[in-house]
This record gives sequence, structure tokens and C-alpha cells, in this order.
Amino acid sequence: MASDFFSHMLGDRQTVGIDIGHYSIKLVRVFHGHRGNIQVTAVDLERLPEKTLEDGEIRDAEKLRDALSKIMARQVGDREKVDIVAGINSASGVLVDKLTVKVPKNGNEDAIIVQTAQARPPFDDQDNILDYQVYDRQEGEIKVNIVAAKNAMLDSWAGFYKDADIRLNAIDVDVFALANVYMSSVEEEEKKKTVAIFNIGEKKASIVFLMEGFFHSTRALTSGSMESVINMLCRHLGIDAAKCHEMFESEKPVMIDGFSEADVESAMQLAFEEVVGALEFGIRYFSNSESGEKPSKILLSGGGVSLPGICEYIEDRIGIPTEALNPFEKVSCSPEVVGESGLSKALVNIYAPALGYAMRKF
Repeated sequence: MASDFFSHMLGDRQTVGIDIGHYSIKLVRVFHGHRGNIQVTAVDLERLPEKTLEDGEIRDAEKLRDALSKIMARQVGDREKVDIVAGINSASGVLVDKLTVKVPKNGNEDAIIVQTAQARPPFDDQDNILDYQVYDRQEGEIKVNIVAAKNAMLDSWAGFYKDADIRLNAIDVDVFALANVYMSSVEEEEKKKTVAIFNIGEKKASIVFLMEGFFHSTRALTSGSMESVINMLCRHLGIDAAKCHEMFESEKPVMIDGFSEADVESAMQLAFEEVVGALEFGIRYFSNSESGEKPSKILLSGGGVSLPGICEYIEDRIGIPTEALNPFEKVSCSPEVVGESGLSKALVNIYAPALGYAMRKF
């Protein structure tokens, strides 16, 4: 008790990051020392019953609260002693963009930024809540990242956490969390490079661009998710989703009745084509906005990292070095968090947004 008291007085804090996806709740707890040191002290996952969430919207609040209560009870003994950050999916009613705004001397910076943003569609929608962050300031001109979220969506999630008796310190966005994780995991010279983080989620895919050490932009993609790969394999091989996941998780080729190993590999590559197509679309969007510049590296995150051979396939097809984002690579972890064998690639990556949320200190 006294130890906790003095730790708090010194400025030590713990932040809990909560990431709720279609099939599970991911939780990461991070200790923030007063000297700037951080350590992951807990990593946990709670599966959700089917149809608890659909397209980022809560369909069964009671089941979701029950699942959240279970994971919180396991990992957070006293909620008053931690800061809590929950995330929302950028593909579910969130808009992110950047602005360059001219601000005259003695001008009202906040008012000018908001007015400029609200003059641009789709940020002009009166049902949006706007927020922004200045990332570069020069004389008479500032550059900002702006975020807009639908009022109804934010009200729904805020109400859910209130009903679950969880006091949030902040609501964050998954794309910013991924950017935080990447920036904490690379050396200083690497931060200046242009990088694309391709998040292959179960239901949705998105791409985040970082440039000159800052968040540049993000793009929600209409294809390229795990679900699109699974649907393609099911059609061509006559198997179900469970068999697909068995293929993804196995270190050896999985035999399927009536199909040779070459047939399975061919079907897998056909499914990967849709993933590559979505990624190429996102890169074109970025390249067109930056005079033809392309990322120097692609980092994969999300459950799609478990797809066998996906990094090699993307690198071969697009010609850009591609690897899996390893969110815990440069972050100190308590021994009990990862165990002797450590976390698998797929598990490491599905915790990336929750880790990004938990890395915030208040």
C-alpha cells in the first residue's frame, strides 16, 4: 500500500489500453515510470460471442459488458489507480486528414482551424465532433491533423463505458495507436523514412502512412481484409472458415481432400491478389498526394500477419520491402506477460492498437 502511494507521488502511473474488435477484446496494461521508462505489465484477450458487434456498432451491449467485466476483473484490481484509454476503429465513422492553415498574428488559432476544417467536406457535416493536433508550426502557418467522428457513434461508445462503470481518460483512434507503436519500436534514423502500416483486420483493412517522423494520412480500404481472403479460399477449395484458420496457424502445409498442395497454394495466391490490390490502391492514393513518392517500407499488422507467406508475396508483387510490425520488439515486458516461448506473430500484432493506447501517459 505504502509502496503504491509513494510510486504515485513520484509520478509513476499505469495506463490500460482497451481495443474492442469484432471477435475479441484486447487489453494491454503499461507501467509508466517517473523517469520515462515504460514496461508492459499485462496482456490479455477475451473472446466475444457472435454478433456482439457488427460493422463497429454494438448489437448486444449486455454480452459486451460481461466480456469487458471479465477481462477487467482479471487485469485491473482497482480501476481508480489506473488511467484507461479505449479505442475506436477508424473505418467505423471516423475521418482523419491533414490541413495547412494560415494564422495571422494575434489570430484565434483554434477558431481558424475549426472553421477551415468545417469548410471542407466531409468535415462540414454538422453531426461530426472535430478535434485536431498541431504537428508543425511556422510563422503565419501551421500544419494540423484533424479528426472527425460521428456524434452518434461516439455517444454510443461513451454511453457503453459509462454503463460498464469504466471512467475513460481518453478515446483514441486505432490508426494513431499503430503510429505510436511504430514510432516507439524503431531507431531515430528510421523515423524519418516514409512508411506504410497495412492493417489487415478480420472484417476491414486500412493503411496508415508515416512521413518525416509524423503521421501523414490514413485510408480505409473496401477490400483486403481477412474475411475477403477466407471467402475466396472457401469458394475455391470448398472449405469453411475454421479450416482456413487452421491453414493460417499451421507451420506445415494443410492437406485438403481433393486438392494437391499446388492447388492450395494457387488458391492462396489468388486470395492474396485481392489483398495486394487493396494495398496498391492505398499506395496510389498516397503517391498522388506526394508527387509520386512511395513508402520505403511496408509493415503488416492485424490478424492478417498470420497469413502464410503474405509478407514475401506483397514484397515480390509490389517491390517494396515488407515485414510484420512487431509492437513489443523494443518495449520492455514483465516476464509473466510473454512467457518462455513469447507471443506468436499473429497474437503480437492483434495487440498492437491496445498497446498504442496504453502507451499514453496522463
